Amino acid sequence: MGYWGTLLAARTHGELPAPLRDRDTDVRDDPDARRGDGWQVVSVADNLIADGAVLTSLTVETGAPVLAAYIADSDYGWLTGVSPTREPWQAWLDAPTAFVFERDHHVMTGMSRADADRRAREMRDGFGLTPAAAARRAVGWAAEAGYRVPARPIRQILATRRPPGLAAWLRLPWRRYVFAEEMFFNLLDRLGPPRVTA
Repeated sequence: MGYWGTLLAARTHGELPAPLRDRDTDVRDDPDARRGDGWQVVSVADNLIADGAVLTSLTVETGAPVLAAYIADSDYGWLTGVSPTREPWQAWLDAPTAFVFERDHHVMTGMSRADADRRAREMRDGFGLTPAAAARRAVGWAAEAGYRVPARPIRQILATRRPPGLAAWLRLPWRRYVFAEEMFFNLLDRLGPPRVTA
């Protein structure tokens, strides 16, 4: 069973912001989540991507950008970047896997393969920007957070996908998949909030 929930990075200076206090929220303390410059990563059971008002209120309270991703069973995620003065941006964490899982779900419920393909394409195409466009917006997000970063590494992460079929099985078991949480933390590395080593 993989991770379900929202990973959220915000510059909270160690305090849990008011919009998160009444939610099922855990402060992450694993090595990937430990950040400097006042940044904190929390895990929230709810889908905060579906409630943009919470993310907007977090930027107002902290005066800084917020990055959040709702992760579906560690397989893929819906990513959103929100900042005080710029338009929010969204992107997939592994859009091809999101497509496959959505299509297979519809097939298992009795939908024809052609209809399932169409519905999954609509779902995938109806959310977020392309990796290149999202990377450009992410550079602006990072600038507002006080970091100067290049777009190319961000675009590469957003274009990452699981190796398909036999290619996955030829890898060592612990290297077969790129989990959506890993993508989130790798992206956070490229956006600037520094890791803190224990």
